[in-house]
Amino acid sequence: MNVRFLERAFCFLFEPSCPICGKRVMKISLCPKCSDWPKVGCLNEGSWVGSTYFFTEPAKLLIHSIKYQHHFERLRLLRPFLPKTLPNLRDSKLVLVPVPLSPLRFFERGFNQSEWLAAELGKRFLLKVETKAFIKKRETKAQSTLSRSEREMNLIDAFQWDTKRPVPKRICLIDDVFTTGSTMEACRSSLYKAGVKEVFGWTLFKATTGVFDSRENI
Repeated sequence: MNVRFLERAFCFLFEPSCPICGKRVMKISLCPKCSDWPKVGCLNEGSWVGSTYFFTEPAKLLIHSIKYQHHFERLRLLRPFLPKTLPNLRDSKLVLVPVPLSPLRFFERGFNQSEWLAAELGKRFLLKVETKAFIKKRETKAQSTLSRSEREMNLIDAFQWDTKRPVPKRICLIDDVFTTGSTMEACRSSLYKAGVKEVFGWTLFKATTGVFDSRENI
């Protein structure tokens, strides 16, 4: 059955509301206030990871409801906010690789939001998405409990490229939120060891000082 038809039927029978603040909306979406995310407009420190929006409180509530309250269906609310153009994504040979979850975390959550983001960007920019070759081979401690040096140690050899699969020359790592950058750095280091020639990254959100949450592990 057509998804848009079902949405119209739902809106006709029930009054849709913003999932963050509960304000009435005309369709299944975020209200203007909760979706007013300031754009980053530049690369994060380190220059190889780019983000689109700052991680505001409403954005954090939305992402956490998706990841920790199992509201997987709310991922589609992010679709209108995905970038329509990214300079580094113009190479047709580029491969998008979502930051992987450990097997236990994936089992607990039931999905990887970074895979969804990568799939959406892959369709938008007609790029290959690789979700099987790059894995997180072990569970790690929550990054929030560790110092910066401990975070880096915590992620040493946590990620691995499957040696049975071909190694792309250029990869763009995809994740939902950039916080300290430790996970992105660990992923990039592992990919370089596997033989990738160029690695850069993109996240939908960039955390600002004071929004780091104990449940985040990036």
